[in-house]
Amino acid sequence: MDIKDKKEKDTKDNLTEDRNKSKENKVISKDNQVTEDFKKKKKSKGNGDYLREILEDQSITSSAAVEELLEEIDLLKKEIEEFKKAEDEQIERIKRIQADYENYRKRTLKEQLELIKRANKDLIEKMLPVLDSFDNAIDIGIRNGKEDDEFFRGIKMIYDKLMEVLGAEGLKVIDPIGEEFDPHICEATLTEKSDEFKENQIISVLRKGYMLGDYVIRPAEVKVCVK
Repeated sequence: MDIKDKKEKDTKDNLTEDRNKSKENKVISKDNQVTEDFKKKKKSKGNGDYLREILEDQSITSSAAVEELLEEIDLLKKEIEEFKKAEDEQIERIKRIQADYENYRKRTLKEQLELIKRANKDLIEKMLPVLDSFDNAIDIGIRNGKEDDEFFRGIKMIYDKLMEVLGAEGLKVIDPIGEEFDPHICEATLTEKSDEFKENQIISVLRKGYMLGDYVIRPAEVKVCVK
């Protein structure tokens, strides 16, 4: 091959190489342009439209599609984390509201019960003279041997029914005979020496005392043993 032929061959080879590079550059440029076009589009944020566009668009290369899919997956992961965080915050808020409501319900119920107790206490305090009158009448009837008298039995039946109703509301009679004197529920009206009872034991009840739940409505008046 002479020098002239060699130069012509080199020129042809160079032209072929330049054409190939030009084609590659055009392909790369096209791929880059397609990728930039997709990046300019607003992502679907989870509804699937954007992903379908990538998969159905024949102009985008596989590598560009994979890149966009990975980016979309990262975006969806971040959105899931945000939704999870928002969900946790809402759950905590609901728990706080439920706890506040439960505390409010318990507090309101307690206040209502206390109000009912105070109302019952005031009412029963006004009824104590009536109960004392019943007790005196029954004691007199027993001392006079009137237990079989119809009038006595009627009085006793009314009294028992009244005490049953009051007992259902929480009223309790303080009956400390034989127990050690307790100043919280008793008043020592009299003292007496007795061999039957120990020191500071209650010999008898002179006037009944009453409690409503944990409240002492009236302490019992008692006779206490002394040595």
